[in-house]
Formats: sequence, C-alpha cells, structure tokens
Amino acid sequence: MIHAYDKLYLDSAMDTLGAMFDYAVNGCGLDLEFFYRLFLASGIDEQMDRGNPKYLCGLSGADVARIVAERTGTTLIESKPMIDIGSPEYWTGWTLAYIHWSLGVGYKTIQMRGMPIQELYMRYSPLHEADVTKSLSYARKALAGYSANDNPLRRARKNAGFTQRELADCSGNTLRAIRAYEQGQISLQKAEAASVLNLCQALGCSPRDLLPAV
Repeated sequence: MIHAYDKLYLDSAMDTLGAMFDYAVNGCGLDLEFFYRLFLASGIDEQMDRGNPKYLCGLSGADVARIVAERTGTTLIESKPMIDIGSPEYWTGWTLAYIHWSLGVGYKTIQMRGMPIQELYMRYSPLHEADVTKSLSYARKALAGYSANDNPLRRARKNAGFTQRELADCSGNTLRAIRAYEQGQISLQKAEAASVLNLCQALGCSPRDLLPAV
C-alpha cells in the first residue's frame, strides 16, 4: 500500500483536519457539506494529497479553514474559537485524514467515488467509540462499490446533495443540459470549458472527476 505521505505527519494531519472541520462548523457556523466543497475547491486538498507539510502540520486547523475561506471568497464569522476534539465534526475530519493516508487516494476521489463527507459524518455514532480501523474498513467497502460505468456527473451531484435543478441553478447550466449530460445524450468532453468549470466550482471537484474513465 502506498500511503499519501510519511506516517510521521499522520497524527498532525488528523488533528489539523479535525480542528479545521470543528472550527468551520462549530466556530463559524458553516454547514459541513458546504465547507467541505469549499475545501475541495480551494486546492488545499491537493496540497495534502501531495504531502505538503505546510498544510499537514505547519498550520492550525483554524488557520487552514481561514485559508480555504480566503481562496474561495467566503467570509468567516468566528463565534467560538476553541476547538472541541470531542465533536462529531472533529471526529469526521480526524477520521477522514486517517482514511486518506491509509488508502493513499485523494480527498476528491474519496468524495466522488463512494464516500461523501456526509456519509462519514452520519457514522459518528457508533464508530467514534470504535478503533479508527473500523472506519477504514467501512471506507474500503464504500469505495469498492464504485463502478467505473457510473455517470460521473450524476454521482458527483448526488454526493454533493444537489438535485438536478439545484445544480443547474448553482452552475449556470440549464436543467436540460444537466439531464443530457447525466443521461449520456451529450458528453461533457464536448461541452464548453466554461460549463465544465462552473460545474466543478459548484461541486467542489476538478474536471477529471466529471469526465468518463477518470
């Protein structure tokens, strides 16, 4: 198994992601799924994928959340600066970082291919009382259920919690176009670059996550 980065950084990375989620949700009042889409759109997830120590252990979770907000043009209104390591949000980030390191796959891949952030969050009880390897086993099963034949846009939309109409409104694409893309009537590979980029921004992903055979 090729891990995402050296195990030396693992504990710090888990604490950073856990604190980032707790701060964004409980300290600033953001929705977990919304903030995670910001995180995936910010590019910081890819820095963590590459093992950049600045983001794994060089900054606090709150600092990373602030950078995510800055890069995505989001205003954070801090109401509770203290980090609660016992919160479901902290556990979700802490566990997600362990899964990311253990499987050696990117955060976008985990999100898009079978284990969206809300699914992990909903497993807080009873998994938070179990060894973290139990959550890893769940993640393995979830990702194993991914089919390369699934429509990438449909999968990404459902994982993000959008209806087709909501995605159309958020991305500036027409509802008719969204339906055509998902039904395979029109290939996203032939769509205008601006349309694809707007979909990626709405879903917090990269173009390669929406195109076939990624």
